[in-house]
Amino acid sequence: MELFKVLLMTSWVVTATTSPTPLNRRLSSRWTDLPRVGGGPIQEHSAAATDSHLYLLGGMPPDANNNATAVPSTNTFEAYSFEEKVWKSLTPIPKAFTHINAAAVDGKIYVLGGLTGDGEGLTWYPAADCFVYDPATGAWETLPSMPEKQGRGASAVGVSGSIVYLAGGLWRLELFPNGTQESLDMVTAYDTKAGTWTTLPSLPAPRDHVGGAVINRTFYVIGGRDRGAANLRNTTWTLDLDSPSDGWAVKAEMPTARGGFAMGVIGDYLGTFGGLGNEDPGSNGVFNSSEIYDVKEDSWFKLPAMPHPRHGNVAATVEDRIYIPGGGIAGGAAPVDTFDYFEFGP
Repeated sequence: MELFKVLLMTSWVVTATTSPTPLNRRLSSRWTDLPRVGGGPIQEHSAAATDSHLYLLGGMPPDANNNATAVPSTNTFEAYSFEEKVWKSLTPIPKAFTHINAAAVDGKIYVLGGLTGDGEGLTWYPAADCFVYDPATGAWETLPSMPEKQGRGASAVGVSGSIVYLAGGLWRLELFPNGTQESLDMVTAYDTKAGTWTTLPSLPAPRDHVGGAVINRTFYVIGGRDRGAANLRNTTWTLDLDSPSDGWAVKAEMPTARGGFAMGVIGDYLGTFGGLGNEDPGSNGVFNSSEIYDVKEDSWFKLPAMPHPRHGNVAATVEDRIYIPGGGIAGGAAPVDTFDYFEFGP
């Protein structure tokens, strides 16, 4: 349906900066292409990684497009072996999701809620279902659902030890003009060993399609959207996980306001890549931005553009490489099977 495209592409209001301006000359970067995603084009999915594999979870069907009259979600689950350099389909997730909150903890893959479509209309609904996958057995286990009224997708996700942190997220997403896009400011933590949830101080403002990561016991929440695709943000907030009662601190702003970008960690650097909302002619609404945050210096700098700009994409870091599988190449639904990684190079 054309309305789907109108909502997700033309309503974004952002000015893109396309000329790289490195502010830290100690670093350069390089990109490397990898075998295309085995299951085909994928978008609005999630990713998690162990030392040996990158896992992709859920998302939109490979043939998703802006003329659709419904937005189904999928239970796709596949893995890329870093050693063998091949993709393999795995036991499907017990429930179909998009915008999954996923994380790898102690070699297992956790699914902590997301959004799900009924396949009959242009709405994604919140899902509080939780599961864990054990690569050793190749099986999923159903976990207790998220606490009442905490089901959501498109949250910032961070991991420290055995605990998964979720910040913000979407309660509901209606993909038609003037449809509800209810962003949330709630912050919760799931202890994978105890199987318990804890509530932490709320974000300073609601966010969804937002970047999240933990570095040295600090939870970083970056960019995202605030109740609608037109309301892009470039905020950088941090929470000290050893003193959460102190609340959220405000840090240097990301150069380009955007949501639906991929984010990964290399050492003391957070990398943000792509996203939606670019109004430059010929961009298809997609940013090619590679913007890096130095957590020690509280400063941002830009590196050369992504070779394959995407939005609705995800990332996972393994051995100082940020892997970015799939994503969309135009506003709305335009999934691709592109797969590459970013790293700092000489």
